[in-house]
Amino acid sequence: MMKTHRKTTAFCPECGSSHPADVMVRDNHVIGVVHCPREEREHLISSNARMYFALNKKSYLQPSDAPASGLKYMMNYISITNACNFRCAVCAADSGGEKKTFLSVDEIIRRAQASREMGAKTLRLFGGEPTIHPDIHDIIKRLTRMGFKVWMVSNGFLLGQNKKFAYSLKKCGLKGVCLQFDSLKTATLDFLCRNYLDEKRKAIDHLIAAGLSLGFNCTTTKRNLSELGALLKKEIFLGSNVKNLVFGSAAPVGRFNISPDDSVDREQIISSFLNDPQQTYFTFEDVFPLPSYLPWGAQIHPDCGAHVVLVRMPGQIKPLNHYIDMLKLYHLMGKNASKASFFNAKIVPVYYLLRSLRKNKWWSCLKIIIGLLLFKKRYNLLNIAFTDYRGKRFLDEQRINRCASAFHTSVGPVSACLHFYQGADTPGSLAYESAHGSC
Repeated sequence: MMKTHRKTTAFCPECGSSHPADVMVRDNHVIGVVHCPREEREHLISSNARMYFALNKKSYLQPSDAPASGLKYMMNYISITNACNFRCAVCAADSGGEKKTFLSVDEIIRRAQASREMGAKTLRLFGGEPTIHPDIHDIIKRLTRMGFKVWMVSNGFLLGQNKKFAYSLKKCGLKGVCLQFDSLKTATLDFLCRNYLDEKRKAIDHLIAAGLSLGFNCTTTKRNLSELGALLKKEIFLGSNVKNLVFGSAAPVGRFNISPDDSVDREQIISSFLNDPQQTYFTFEDVFPLPSYLPWGAQIHPDCGAHVVLVRMPGQIKPLNHYIDMLKLYHLMGKNASKASFFNAKIVPVYYLLRSLRKNKWWSCLKIIIGLLLFKKRYNLLNIAFTDYRGKRFLDEQRINRCASAFHTSVGPVSACLHFYQGADTPGSLAYESAHGSC
């Protein structure tokens, strides 16, 4: 028997319209039900309702609240090619086919200019595999001259083969690389059709040697769920260059050549860390939905992701929540409905942070702040994010209207979930861009 938790509306890709929808609970599962006149459809949101609702309770945002005006995209992507040097079993962009598209530099700059007019300061080059674009150096140079911080999402194969490649990209202005890194085991990498671990390791060494920042994206399935603790430990001890780790579920979008039974959700990913005896860096008390802060233009739905922030210090690694009451901090931020200004964007968050310091932690916090400012190799923050791309098939408009990620397409910015899940007849969707040779 299902029990309704909340009502919403959801976009239905099959018919291209929005319909009434419900978020419901059945046997400790959270299910999104779209009442499409053609056929009622169910989408699994979470297999662990207790953890799902415990995370929601930590968020100041109530999904039923009307979205604020003036929201901005915090994560801005441009797909510069659909070509790739691999055909992985799971690929959101279905890259590596016979039809290869490389966006012209001028088209990339046009999309970047439009994103800058909307307030974007950082751009992430996406694909396909950006490193095989013949103009990748010129693209990075021109975007850097425009004032962007440029990151790239890469499989790392060419970066591992050629040590000079990372240096040349850094010289052009590249700030960092989000590297796909799913496993340390041959069997798992074979399952994902990504077995080039030697090149991956060399890519990491080359990127660190070049002084580039690093992020890691892990496509999580039941095959590598038990490996996440070991991966986390490996990535943490790579040092201060590593800024961000994302553990996201394999999703049935683009190319999805694995069994749906091998897919997992956000709560399963978090549980794998909490139940792993090797993982001693955080507990569930340190895991929070992504924060909202209207002066930054962010009002993120709690379903869109959860994260932990760790502080790396000489001889120890601790959750930031150990020193700062993150629940209090995020609730203070969530309550602030002020407009964007220098004062609200820069000064007020510091005031909130000081208000949220835990008792008897002032001296430790002072040491951390001094370390972060003066000794960045020894003191640094690491963000660990957990997200459920599979659950995004339930295109809940309470969530979509607060989306903080956009792909800048031939027709303008499109929220990430809509970009990947809408059909080929919808301008700006991945399927539409692929069909029209605009990535």
